[in-house]
Amino acid sequence: MYFIEHDRDSIYYTQQRLKPVVESVASALTEQTKQVVVPAEPIMSAVAESSVSIGVGVAATPLVDAPLQALDVVLAIVAHKTRRSLADVPTLKSIKALVGGKSTLQNEIVSNLHKEFGSKVPNKAEDFLLRDLAATIGAFGGGLGKHMQSQLAQLFSNKMPGGFSLSSARSTLQSAYGLGPQRQDTLLLVALMMEPTSRLAGDAEAKAWLDSVAQAYAAKAGISYASTSVIAGSSGGQSGASTISSAEVKKMQQKQHEHIRQQIQVLARYAGIDTRKGARLAESEQLKSAQMQAKLDSIQAEIGDEFIDGMQPLFDARKARHFDSSWNWARQEAYELIQRSIANCTSGFAATLPLTVDDATIQRLCNRSSSGLVQMLAGSLSILQATNDDSLEPAIHIVAQLHSACVWTLTQLPVYRELSAPTAPQMDIGQGGTVMYSEVLRPDEPSFAEFVEHMRQPAAIGEPSFIHLRRQLDGRAWSYCAELSATYYDGLSQMCGSGLSFAGKTALVTGCGRGSIGADIVCGLLSGGAKVIVTTSSYSRKTTLFYEDMYRTYGARGSELIVVPFNQGSTGDVKQLVEYIYSDAGAAKGLGWDLDFIFPFAAVSDIGSFVTNLGSHSELAQRVLLTNVLRLLGSIKDTKERLDYNTRPSLVVLPLSPNHGHFGGDGLYGECKAGLETTFNRWKSELWQDYLSITSAVIGWTRGTGLMSGNNIAAQGIERVGVRTFSTREMSFSILGLTDSRICRIAHRQPIWADLAGGMGLIADLGDVVGKARRAMQYKSSLLQAISREAVLDFATTNLQSWLKPDYALADGPLSKPKHRFPAPRHYEQLEHLRHLQGMVNLDKVVVVTGYGEVGP
Repeated sequence: MYFIEHDRDSIYYTQQRLKPVVESVASALTEQTKQVVVPAEPIMSAVAESSVSIGVGVAATPLVDAPLQALDVVLAIVAHKTRRSLADVPTLKSIKALVGGKSTLQNEIVSNLHKEFGSKVPNKAEDFLLRDLAATIGAFGGGLGKHMQSQLAQLFSNKMPGGFSLSSARSTLQSAYGLGPQRQDTLLLVALMMEPTSRLAGDAEAKAWLDSVAQAYAAKAGISYASTSVIAGSSGGQSGASTISSAEVKKMQQKQHEHIRQQIQVLARYAGIDTRKGARLAESEQLKSAQMQAKLDSIQAEIGDEFIDGMQPLFDARKARHFDSSWNWARQEAYELIQRSIANCTSGFAATLPLTVDDATIQRLCNRSSSGLVQMLAGSLSILQATNDDSLEPAIHIVAQLHSACVWTLTQLPVYRELSAPTAPQMDIGQGGTVMYSEVLRPDEPSFAEFVEHMRQPAAIGEPSFIHLRRQLDGRAWSYCAELSATYYDGLSQMCGSGLSFAGKTALVTGCGRGSIGADIVCGLLSGGAKVIVTTSSYSRKTTLFYEDMYRTYGARGSELIVVPFNQGSTGDVKQLVEYIYSDAGAAKGLGWDLDFIFPFAAVSDIGSFVTNLGSHSELAQRVLLTNVLRLLGSIKDTKERLDYNTRPSLVVLPLSPNHGHFGGDGLYGECKAGLETTFNRWKSELWQDYLSITSAVIGWTRGTGLMSGNNIAAQGIERVGVRTFSTREMSFSILGLTDSRICRIAHRQPIWADLAGGMGLIADLGDVVGKARRAMQYKSSLLQAISREAVLDFATTNLQSWLKPDYALADGPLSKPKHRFPAPRHYEQLEHLRHLQGMVNLDKVVVVTGYGEVGP
């Protein structure tokens, strides 16, 4: 131990070396149990006041910072999504070529590029070579965008130990490797490609992983890390001053802390205090935490991040959006129509204007007819008639027509009538090889009345109709039922004529995003006056505006549209949604409904998943398509049973598919659809009859949906072999036909199988047929592209001056004119020194080749 009065020299390091001080500290530690005396001053304070210079040890030499390139980010996004290393992503290939025809994967990559670069991403980015795509994006700010930042945040939160954050990693890269902020960004892109398979145990493993990433980046960037020892102290004036590295200082600090700790322990034992109690408790909690973390890591490794992220709850009743002001939108549409008619009349073309309004507009206004709307139309008609202006006659006739129609339907129920025209797929390939898909009117089906008649026809000789109903006899196979199908066709014809009313009905529709079958089902239900609750997994202002526009167009008198956030992959969301629908509208703030119709159409695309690479996303898709559909039905059945709602079974329309692995590469889609068929037996064995009725819809080839849009290219070829493909409007029309009251009454007694496949199940080797149609279209496109490229090259060759851009024009000024002359022949006398070679060979038998090297251009 030290006393300031007697040991000042030792304390203040005025001796020649530090060693005696260390030895005295060690001696004091061995004697601490005999007597305890706290030093008057900490040793490190003495060090600070001494004449010893303390160096930093080793510091990384900073490297010149290099800006992040757009190509690095593009390659990282493509590599991360396609699960390749950066070295395996060639820059001279396009996204379309790299994904191998997987349109869903291609769309996800392009979407990620838009998230990262925003508006700098060009149209048809999937067709650009990656090198050209990056050049087109150009300068983008030099920092990582939203997408890559979120991916890095997910990497560090899921795979790094607690406390090792992204900011600490950046600090290490700066201090240990001398990397600036932009080089760090580029290195972190490499880190994404080297993501650990499981969570790292501690900081040591994390730093080792970061070092491996740093070395990989160095090899890729062609740099090397250098370090230099920083020597402290002055060059003169303080000769004899010792230099201590930071490691030595840290060692001294540890020894001092150990010394103090041992002294505290001696005093604690003397006072009877257990200083290890908190430490033991902490160690126990740390052990539990480590065990829990190991379990979580095991679960994460087993089911994957996509499954975990995909089952997170979204439902929040406070975010429910209600749309029910159909009367207001009706007045606004009528007012706009009147003002447009007046403007057309006063434009000088009154004689050529039509005197009627299209049937769809009249139907929408009639469905929303109210006393206020009738009064508004009557007042407008009176004002126009009072003008005595002959040029306004077309407008007067239109307003009179609307007024008469709305007065007649004021006491009628709103109805759903399908007044649009069926469409067919059409593929066109431009001269440059660009494939263009469009929907065109079918010449033989001007209305849905003809559509119904064509669907009555047999799909093939000896086969049932394109769409029909089946009935199960004696619990065995399902067979075509002519009587049931005839009732179904009558209901479809009614929807084309007088219409089908859904007034007073309530419905739940999941999976009804833009361009889906479910969205058109919602439009039909709203047109008929139903109250509909729809769910969305992408709740945002853009989404709610989409549904607001939907209600503005189709909402009828008495209808209501409720939009709630919902994830069908979450069990909690399923339970909360059902509770919200069935709970009392008072204190529970629910809807207090008893559902009449249930359309569980939510789906997750799994295109590109084969049996050899089924992963986390495939299991998530199975959860959404199958497991939680059954949970939803079970929760509704349980709630209705608890509330004693046993006299009004809810009609469930299950989305089945004829695709049971025929296409291939679609994950567990076929297994999920086949699994839903078990509900026919469960309906009876689990006693659902009083609460749920089951109708299945075997949905055929529907163009333009999220699951089938990638196959639009083959739709026209499929129809050539006898399969009927459907638009989303045609398919929703066919499904809504199952809600006819006559069909519902039959479904209350037994399940119904609706085959809406359009003959798709009759084609053998459907996957091969689709593949041939797709390859034929792609071959023709590639051929025209090659011809187009050759035509451009031909034009460039023959019209060089007019074709070249000014930036590439040849510079003015003298050009070089190289001239190459043949060497002058030598005289015979000049070859005298070669005469001794004469006669060595027989020139009559030896071929001698002489020539002049190619030195010209």
